[in-house]
Amino acid sequence: MNEPYTKKKQIIDDMKFKLSELSAKSFQNFREDYLTSNVGTKNQNFILFFSNFLLSFLIFIIRKPDSILNAQLWAEDGQIFLRDEWVTGFPDTFFFLYAGYIHLVPRFIAFFANLFPYTFIPLVFNLCAILISAISVSIFSLTKFRYILKSDFLRTIVIVLLCCSPVGIESFNNITNVHFFLLLGVFLLAIIGGELNGFSYLLITVYVLLGIFSAPLAICYAPLFLIRPFLCKFDRKRWVYLVLFVISLGYGILMFYLGSRDSVVGIDWNYFLNPNHIEKLIRLIVATYFMNTNSVEFITYHKYFWILEVILLYFYIKKFKMQGVQTSILLGSFLITVLIPVLLRGGLSLNEEQASYTTLMSGAKESFYFLNVINLMINRYGLVPYFMFCILTFVLLFERNKHQITVHFPILVFVVFLFVIRHSLFIKPYEDLKWDQYADMVKNKTDVSIPVNPIWFPKIEFKKELWKRD
Repeated sequence: MNEPYTKKKQIIDDMKFKLSELSAKSFQNFREDYLTSNVGTKNQNFILFFSNFLLSFLIFIIRKPDSILNAQLWAEDGQIFLRDEWVTGFPDTFFFLYAGYIHLVPRFIAFFANLFPYTFIPLVFNLCAILISAISVSIFSLTKFRYILKSDFLRTIVIVLLCCSPVGIESFNNITNVHFFLLLGVFLLAIIGGELNGFSYLLITVYVLLGIFSAPLAICYAPLFLIRPFLCKFDRKRWVYLVLFVISLGYGILMFYLGSRDSVVGIDWNYFLNPNHIEKLIRLIVATYFMNTNSVEFITYHKYFWILEVILLYFYIKKFKMQGVQTSILLGSFLITVLIPVLLRGGLSLNEEQASYTTLMSGAKESFYFLNVINLMINRYGLVPYFMFCILTFVLLFERNKHQITVHFPILVFVVFLFVIRHSLFIKPYEDLKWDQYADMVKNKTDVSIPVNPIWFPKIEFKKELWKRD
């Protein structure tokens, strides 16, 4: 009588055992690859990093040459960071919260730029942003990431794709949005493999602290700092990463309490907890990387991106034994960088006008959610998810353990993608607001009223009595 039940239980137990065995083997491979990901020499790492840095730096300038040729301040660059530097000054401005969190890097760069003559301030801002962005994406070129993507050539292709992002183009070459590049750098340094010397730990600590205190989403990667203390038991300095974990976790809790907890109240959790809805949102987001969201084709064809999801899922399962932990970390990081902005920045909440429409039209709620998510993800909040998607896709599609790889297919994928996003490669120049003509206001420390891009953004404006005293 209990024989069918017994057979069913046996099948379930066998599946659990095989899954457990597969997971154990995957972790064993991850541990071995992570610890031995140190095959490159110092000279090789220097050449890889420096060449990718120069390439990235050049791409950022080519995409938006007016950043150098006719430098203008963007949004908070002027109205918040430079204004506060003129009125209060660093290091006091370090403790000023904006949007609920600290902005260490922008505040320091505002201080640094103010050491130069007035006419050079926008150029210094933009050069610093390009420098930080190029350093951040180039970290992935180091040989210590071969345990994720073995080929140095493929990692360079990924870096170029990161520099050519079709979404979040407002984030390029300005300090206001440089924290999205810092976020990528913090993620990469959290999972960097191989042995590290004392100087490497110092550089990593400085970069990560700058990132944590400038990029609020970086705190989401706090658990990744536990990988090194857990695996590198031979390394006496590994506890540096434990300290970084504690700092990022404590700062994250503080920032959530001070700035983000009110955002949680309006979230439609019932919609969010449905896996089918999450899949639709992810499909919608991935489609924005390939198609113009304002086109009829996007409305028609975005639904078919489930095919790409199935392909990536197939390779995820296929490679789980060899790289299951690596791909799971990348997939989890992609989901985190998608879902947290969607949740905390109003993707799954309705304003009053939208809420009124939902009472008149059935199905309007989901349409509004999709519209909110698209508006978030084609702008700056879509930049880091795009980064994660590029890395994850290349890791899944190209075998890590082959010493001789065929470069034709990766190059084809690269060229086809660049062709698809060709209209997004060159970023529209900022409006020339004649920055130089306001020099006398600053030189004489009179009343200040200086416009910044975008033109609708509040000006740098304050009375002469507010100038800080030298």
